[in-house]
Amino acid sequence: MTSSFGITPQRQIRDLVATPEAPVALPKPVEPAQTPQRVGGQLIYGRQFQPDTATEQSLRSIENFLAKGGVYDQTQKGAFENYKAQKKQEALNLLSSESRAYQDSLDNAKETRILRDNNQEALARQNQLRNPWVNYFYYDTKATNAGRSVAVDLGMWGKQNADMLAELPEDDRAAAIAVKTKELLNPYADIPSAFVSAKIDPQISNVLVDIKKDVIQKAYQRKVLTDSQTAVDKFYGGLNLGASLIKGSVGSAQGMLLGQQQVQQGYNEAYNYFVNVRGYTEKQFHEVLSSELGRLFIDNDKDSYNDIGEAYGFVNMVRSLGQIKTKDGISLTDLRNSKGQTFRDILEAGATQALKRSETYQAALERNIQRKKREYFKALTTDSVTFYANNPTPTEAQITEQRTFAKAGNLEAASLGLLPEGVSLAEANEQIDKLYPYQTKELGPTDQALLEAEIQDRINNGETELPADLRDRLEGTTLLGKAITEFANAARQASSVDFQAPKNQILKDLVNGLKGNFQQDPEYAKASGLKGQPKEIAKDSLNTAVTQASPRLRAEASAYVNEQLRQAERAGKDISDPNVQFEILQRAQSVFYARPEYNDVDAYSNVTTGQPATGPALGNDNAAQGGGTTKPWKININDTDNRQAFASVASQKFGTNVGAMRNYLRNNFVLNQTEIGEVNAALQTGDPSKLSNSTRRSLTNLQRAFNNRITTEELVKLQTNRFYNRKTFPANFVQNARKLQESLRVASASSGTKPQNTAIIITNWHHGHSQNRAVDFVVERQNGQIANPIPAPFSGQVVEAGRQGGFGLAVVIRASAAGPGYQKGDLVRVAHLATLKVKAGDRINRGAVLGISGDGVGPSDSRPGRSGTGKGANGHVHIQLYRPGGADWAHQYSQEVQNTFVRRSYLPLFRESR
Repeated sequence: MTSSFGITPQRQIRDLVATPEAPVALPKPVEPAQTPQRVGGQLIYGRQFQPDTATEQSLRSIENFLAKGGVYDQTQKGAFENYKAQKKQEALNLLSSESRAYQDSLDNAKETRILRDNNQEALARQNQLRNPWVNYFYYDTKATNAGRSVAVDLGMWGKQNADMLAELPEDDRAAAIAVKTKELLNPYADIPSAFVSAKIDPQISNVLVDIKKDVIQKAYQRKVLTDSQTAVDKFYGGLNLGASLIKGSVGSAQGMLLGQQQVQQGYNEAYNYFVNVRGYTEKQFHEVLSSELGRLFIDNDKDSYNDIGEAYGFVNMVRSLGQIKTKDGISLTDLRNSKGQTFRDILEAGATQALKRSETYQAALERNIQRKKREYFKALTTDSVTFYANNPTPTEAQITEQRTFAKAGNLEAASLGLLPEGVSLAEANEQIDKLYPYQTKELGPTDQALLEAEIQDRINNGETELPADLRDRLEGTTLLGKAITEFANAARQASSVDFQAPKNQILKDLVNGLKGNFQQDPEYAKASGLKGQPKEIAKDSLNTAVTQASPRLRAEASAYVNEQLRQAERAGKDISDPNVQFEILQRAQSVFYARPEYNDVDAYSNVTTGQPATGPALGNDNAAQGGGTTKPWKININDTDNRQAFASVASQKFGTNVGAMRNYLRNNFVLNQTEIGEVNAALQTGDPSKLSNSTRRSLTNLQRAFNNRITTEELVKLQTNRFYNRKTFPANFVQNARKLQESLRVASASSGTKPQNTAIIITNWHHGHSQNRAVDFVVERQNGQIANPIPAPFSGQVVEAGRQGGFGLAVVIRASAAGPGYQKGDLVRVAHLATLKVKAGDRINRGAVLGISGDGVGPSDSRPGRSGTGKGANGHVHIQLYRPGGADWAHQYSQEVQNTFVRRSYLPLFRESR
C-alpha cells in the first residue's frame, strides 16, 4: 500500500504471521489528554486536527520561493507553473497528513500500552509494527533539520558574497544562487520530494528573500558609488585645468579668468551628469562634492606635493568655488554638509592637511639626509680616534699629514659620488679641520687640571661620547686628543661584557649589603628590640631607608667602581678574577658604609616616630655640641661624586618647594669643611679663581639639586652664615658672591673657542621669580663681550617690536611653520634688548638678528642703546613661548615646554659659526 504523500509504509506484521485471537474484554482506551502536543511547527490536541495560519504561511513561502527569478526559474513559463502546482500539492498533502500520522500513532501507542499492561508483550510488539508512520516521522525530522542547516549555510554564503552577487547581471545572479542552493541540498537527496517542499523549501525561501534584499541594496550602492565617482572625475577635470591656468598665469587677470571658467565648467558637467542624467537631487550632488573636497589633491607641477596646500592653491580655489552659485543663489563655499561644515571649512582643512603632509615629507627627507651625514661624519670621527690613540700629543707636522690624507679621502668620495646628500666637499673638509685642530691655546696648570678632572668625571659617570660643549673648550689644546681617546675607550668598555659584568656584580653585592649595614645603627637596634607598635615602626623605617638609599648608592658608587676597575686594568690585574672584584667591593664598603647616608636609618625615617626626614641625607655635623657658637663646626661630608648622587635625590625630594629648600640649607650643610673655607676666601677677596675644581663641581651639582631655584649666590650666603653663625651677610660679600656665581657659568652651547665665537649661557631654567614661564640667558663671546647679536629662534612675522613694559625693548614673532619644540602659529617673545634691528610686520628667517643684548655694565636702562632694558639684571635676555592667540600669561606654555623649546630650537643656533 502507498500513502498519499508518496511513501510506502512498512509491511504489516499480520502479512507475515498468523493473526492472533482478539483479546478478551479489553478495557476501553483512556481519552487522550487535552494538553497541547507539538507536531512539526504547530500545537494540536490529540483528539482532532486543528489547521492554523502557520500552514498557510508555509504555502505562501513556497509560492514566493518558486516565484519567477527564484531557485527553480530555469524552464518556460508554462512548465514552471505546472512544476509550481506539483510542488504546492505535495506540500499540502504532507502538511494535511501530519494530524493523521499523529492521531494514528497516538492510538497505536495506547493499544500497545494496554497490551503490555495485560502482560501481552508479543501482541504489543506486533501492534507497534502495524504503525505505518515510522518512516514519516524519520523523514519529517531529517527534513526539518536539513532545512535549518541549509538555511543557515545559505544565509552565511549570501552575506559573504553579497558584493560579488551585486556585480552580476540579474539572470546570472539568480543562476549563482540556484547553483549554491542545489550544492547545499545535495547531501539530502534521499529526502522525498514532498518533505523537501514542505519542510526545506519554506526555510530556504525566507533566506533568499533576505539575500535578495542585501544584494539589491549592494547593487544600488555600487551604482551610486560609480555615479558619484563619475561626477567627481568630471568636477576634478575642471579643477585641475583651472589650477594649471591659475598657477601658470602667475596671478594675471586673464589667467585667473580662464582658470575660473574651467572650474565653473567642471562643476556644470558634473552637475548635469549627476542630477539631470542620473536623476539624483542637487543636495545629494553637493554632499558628494563635500565628501571629496577634503581629499582634494592637485599636483600640476609634479613635485609630489598637493598644490592645494600652497598659498596660491587655497586662496584661488576658494575664490573660484565662491563664484559658483546653486539654484537658490547660494555661493558654493557657503553650503553646509550634513555635519554642518561649509565648503570653505572643508577646503581649508584639506589645505592645512596637505601642508602638514608636505612638511612631514620634507622632514622625513631631511632626517634621512641628516642620518647619512651623521654616519659619514661618524666614520671620520672613528678615524680620528685611531689617530689620537696612536698619537696622544701629535706634532703640527703629524696633524698636517693626517689632514691631507683625510681630505684626499673626501675628494675621492666626492668624485665617485659617495658623499652623502647635503654634505659638500667643503663641509667635509671643514669637519676634518675640526677633528684635527692645530694647537692654538696654552692651558695654565689650573685650567688643565680642571679640564682633565672634568673628562674623568664625565667618563666615570657613564658618558661615552665627547660632549660638544666640552669639545669646544678642548679644541686647540693638547687635551683634545687625550679626551677623544679616553671617551672612545669608555665607549668600548660600556659595550664590553668583560667590563660590565664585574662592575654590575660589585654594585649588586654592595647594594645587597646595605640593609645589614643599616641594621648596625644603634638607634635602630634599640628600637627594633622593643615589642608591639614601636618595633613595627622601626621595621618600616628600616625598609624606607633601604628603599631610598639603594638607588642612590648604586648611582654614586657606579663612578667609584668604574674608576677602581680602570685602575685595576692599568695595574695589569684581571678584573674577571673574583678576588680582584672582592678587593674592590671591600674598598667600596669602607668608603660608603661609613657614611650616614648609608648607615643611619634616621636620615630617612625616624625609628621612634616613623616621621620622614625633612630632606635627603648628606653626612652630619656636630650641631649637638653647639657647633658654630662656642665650638667650631665639624662637618662630615665624604661623598665621592661632589654631590652628584645627592642632587638626583634632592631634586625629586624638593621639586618646586623653594621654602623647603631654604629651610634645609639653613639647618644642614651641603658643602664640606674644605669647600666652605674656599668659598669664604672667595667672598672675602672677590677672587673666585682660588676655588678648586672639586668645589666648583660641588657648587654646579648643588644647582641641579635645588632645581636651579636657589642661586649659587643665595646658597653660599646661607651656608657661610650658618657656618660662621652670622645673622646677616656682610655687605662687601654681596658683590663678591655674584662674581663667584658668574665664574661658575657654563656655556649650554658654543660656536667655538676663538675670541670672536659666541656662547649661550642659561642663567635661569625655571623663572620662579615671576608668573612668566620663560628662560633667561646671556650671550657671551670668548673674549668676554656681553653685548652681542640675538638671533630669532624661528622663521615668521614680527608681530610686535618696541617697548613692552617690564620686558623693556622686546620682539614678538609668530611662527610661519612648525619646528623643533614649537607649532605653526606659536608666538615667542625675546626681551630686555639694548637695541632692536627689526620692526612690526617684518618677515624674518630663523637666525636673523633681532637686536643687541645689553653690555652688562651698570643697571638696566642706565645707558640708552648700550644697557639692557626693562626689569632684571643688565645683559640678560628673556625668551618665552606662547600658544597661538596672544603673548600673555593665559597663552604661555608650561616651563617644561619652554625648556624643551630652548634646547631643541634655540641652543643649536649657537653651535653654528656666527
